[in-house]
Amino acid sequence: MRDKSHDEALIRWAEFVKDNPRALWKRAVNVLINAQYAKADAFYERLLKTEKGRKIFEKLREERIKKA
Repeated sequence: MRDKSHDEALIRWAEFVKDNPRALWKRAVNVLINAQYAKADAFYERLLKTEKGRKIFEKLREERIKKA
């Protein structure tokens, strides 16, 4: 269970989204999403540098293809 401060932050964000134009809060969301993609890319690059990592990556890829 998350603490009270997490819940309060979610409430503040929801109020910000409700009270401001989409163009304003969309920029903040885009920064967050782009950072997540960058972190994932960096993780996969590190993973592919080792033999074990390449095997794990291939297994993940196969699982994703099965679900598609």
